Amino acid sequence: MSDDVLGAIVATARVIGALVLLFFLPGFLLINALYPRKGELDREYDALYRVTLGIVLSIAVTVFWSFFLNSLGVNEATGLGYVVGPNIAGGLIGLSASFFALGWWRGAYPWMARVHPALARVPKPGPGELLTEDERDHRVRLKLQQLAEKREALRRAIKDAERRMRLQSADARSHYETLRDKSRAELRSVEAELKKLEEERAAELY
Repeated sequence: MSDDVLGAIVATARVIGALVLLFFLPGFLLINALYPRKGELDREYDALYRVTLGIVLSIAVTVFWSFFLNSLGVNEATGLGYVVGPNIAGGLIGLSASFFALGWWRGAYPWMARVHPALARVPKPGPGELLTEDERDHRVRLKLQQLAEKREALRRAIKDAERRMRLQSADARSHYETLRDKSRAELRSVEAELKKLEEERAAELY
């Protein structure tokens, strides 16, 4: 591949990236943060609403960010204003990251659970709203996973306490016996909750 072709590809990629950053990404992520539930804007054309409003809000965010940079005055180091490409791009990237984090926190990206279970978030229902069947199932599966992880952690804690009981003196052994008994009681509670959730889910499915 020649240098001219490579340069043209890089230039095209930069233009496309700039257009996405200026006219789509910040507003789209902001819409997801404001309305995290799928179908919240419109049951049939939710995706279209999000894209359209995302474009409009991206333009608004870019304009307001430029106004903010302009209000800072003149950069004494360069003698120029702050409304320059790197400052605009850096600010929009930072705002986009903040909007994404807020949207994730409010449950707009359930697919994050596939990246790591700890990143799973489910949007809360609004006033007077009911969760959809998929959202309820996702909540149950998430709860089951959390309880299963807690159960395994308690089992490991019990085994560790029993191992330490065999290695310690009589005085120290009582401490680990207390820890073991406490973990056993908590494990019984977790297993009972797991069984109840599994029975409820099985009843809904069958």
